[in-house]
Formats: sequence, structure tokens, C-alpha cells
Amino acid sequence: MKIVSVAAREIYDSRGNPTIECTVGLENGRYVKASVPSGISRGEHEAFELRDGGIRLMGNGVMKAVQAVETVIAPALLGYEASLLQVDNLLRELDGTENKSVLGANTMLAVSIAVCRAQALAEHMEPYELMAYLCEFEMVSLAYPMFNMINGGLHASNNLQVQEFLVIPVGMSTFHETMEAGSDFFHILKRLLKEKGYSTAVGDEGGFSPAFDDEKQALDFLMQTIEYMQHEYGISVMIALDVAASHFYNKQMDAYDWHGKMISSDELINWYAELAATYPLYAIEDGLSENDWEGWAKLYDALGNRIAIVGDDLFATDSQRIYRGIDEKVANTVVIKPNQVGTLTETLQAVKLCKEYDKNIIVSHRSGETNDSFISDLAVAVSAGQIKAGGFSRGERLAKYNRMLEIENQLLDIMTENE
Repeated sequence: MKIVSVAAREIYDSRGNPTIECTVGLENGRYVKASVPSGISRGEHEAFELRDGGIRLMGNGVMKAVQAVETVIAPALLGYEASLLQVDNLLRELDGTENKSVLGANTMLAVSIAVCRAQALAEHMEPYELMAYLCEFEMVSLAYPMFNMINGGLHASNNLQVQEFLVIPVGMSTFHETMEAGSDFFHILKRLLKEKGYSTAVGDEGGFSPAFDDEKQALDFLMQTIEYMQHEYGISVMIALDVAASHFYNKQMDAYDWHGKMISSDELINWYAELAATYPLYAIEDGLSENDWEGWAKLYDALGNRIAIVGDDLFATDSQRIYRGIDEKVANTVVIKPNQVGTLTETLQAVKLCKEYDKNIIVSHRSGETNDSFISDLAVAVSAGQIKAGGFSRGERLAKYNRMLEIENQLLDIMTENE
């Protein structure tokens, strides 16, 4: 099926910032769309995001990206087959740089996802089926949701330096049941916060952002909710932290600015060890700076046999950095964010590398999101262990979870037909 039109426009993400949407038209008269998110806590190793600069929209406009689609990419793609692999190769050729600094990773990803949807439509497949087929995966499975319950760091205006406090209901047999547990947890936590006089306003990713003094307060509120869930519903829940430590790492002093005190990576690791001994901790994401390879090795050595040591900014969905992490034994779990690298093909290559070396995968959203639910298809396609799509509020977060529910229904229907 040939591509007959490629267009783009500037839309707005969940933080009110501009982002790009791409529409691809096929010769059968059908159209597909894709929009891309952006992160506020962007790692320095992520691919280049093309913005306009200048005064308009505080420099964050994406009309340069729109123009790149319409004047560079569209003319090259017209008449091209809707083939994800071929189009992604062409996009990389048109850009010609390692970090996507000509066309921009945001520009390229919008086109890449739209073409993926176009190919899936042309071949009468769901996007997750197509991606699994292209990766030669024999089966797909649903990821466990990691619900963002309390926001801190760059995602909220409070005193918490840890960016995300997440919970994972365990022992559920279906995604629907896990969602029910997540919903109950969210509303019980909200009630507890209200009872203690804390704000129940939410941060960028849909978790609560109360004015806690420190991380222990946040963890203790989660524990109260966990104990209630266990007592009333018999449901077990674990905790995960996204520390985003790069954002309080001081390069000049080679130390971490932790609540006004400069501490070493060893001191942070000791604190994590104390948490792991005190709370039902499942994972620590970005516990150290994205360039602190030596510290990461120590962290993994200390806790890697007990909990998930997760790299996000450290790896930036970059196969070369992931391979280095594998070689230096610094993590057992890798976060996958397509807009960190710029094309779906490169994203899937990073996934296949992780699977080759038995590293767990977490497919993740960004803080500035759209209602596009594509990462749900990606998580299912690659049988990711977990998906991070945000809290239990805000439509752009629930869109991802609702797509997962839809996919589960599709897979159950297939199973029923095959019986």
C-alpha cells in the first residue's frame, strides 16, 4: 500500500507545550495519525529535539519540525510503500546525523509511528501485531502497570527530590484486575491525604503532589495505603522509585545535592539499601547520575540481586549505551522511550538487544504527553515486563491504560476463537 500524503501540524501536549502531529494518507483513502510526547527531565544523551527557538511560545514551537515534514520528508515518501523498516531507513538517510540534529527526533518519530500504523492498517493488523512480527517475536503479552502515585522532583512543586513514587499491584491474573487495584489504591491514598490535611492536587504525570517535607513521609503514606489494601482486599502492592538523580547531581563537585547537603554516590547507595530493607521495594530507577558509571556498578553490586536496578537517562534507549551497561554490569532493567532515539526501528533494536541479554524492559511515557496511546501497543509487542503511563488521573495517562484494556480484550477474543 503506497503513501499518497504526509502532513504535519503543531498541537499541544499535557503541559501546554507545543508538539508535533503527523498524518499519513494511503492510496485506499485511509488516514492515520501519530503525535509525540516530550520530557521535562530529559537526559543529555537523548537524541536532538527540534524546536523553533525565538520569542514565540517561549522558543518551544515546532513549526521547524512541521516544515521539515512537509518540505523534506513528505516529498521523499510520496509513492513509497508504507513499510516501517524502509521508511525509518530513509528518515535516517535524510537526517544524516547520529543524534537526529537535522530533522529532530520528535519530527522523525511522529512520521515513524504514523507509518507503523499505516502499514498495520494496510496489512489488516494491529500495531502491536506488526511490531512483534517485524521483531520475529512468536508471542506477545501484557505488561504490568507501574502506577505513579506521588510526584516530586521536576514533576511537582514540592520538597520531594525523588521524581516518582510508583506502586505495582502484584498477583493479579488480568490487566483489568490490576487496573481495579490501581484505582482502589489511588482513591484510598487520596482519602488518607485529605484526612491529614494534605493537598490532593496532581503533578505532571497524574500522581499526587502534596507538600511533604521529605521522601519518608511519601513512603509512609504509601505504606498506610498498602496495609489497608492488604487488610481489606487481600491485595499485595510493591513500591518503585524513579529518583532521576541526574537532576540533582553537581558535576563540579562530583556529588549529589540531597536536600541542601552534598553527598557521595556511596551515601546515596547506602540510603537505597536502607529503603530496600524497610519497604517492599521493587525497583529503583535512575538512582545515580547518567554519567556515574562507576557508581552504577556499585549500586548494582549492592542491590541488583534483590531489586530491579533501572536505567533510563543512563541508557536513553540507545543500543550502544545499553550494550555498555550490559558489559559493565550496571543494571538489570532498561527503560524504553521511543522519543529518546527518534525512530521505532531503533527502538525495537534496543529492545531486541535487551532481550538477547535477558534484561527486563519498562516501556515508558513522558511527562509532556498527548492522547496518543502508541506506547501501549509497543509494550505489548515486545512483551515488556512493565509499562509506566502515569498516575490514575489525567486523560493522557488513562488513554494508555485504556488501550491496554482494549488490547487485553482483543487477545482474549483470539484465545476464545482458537479454543
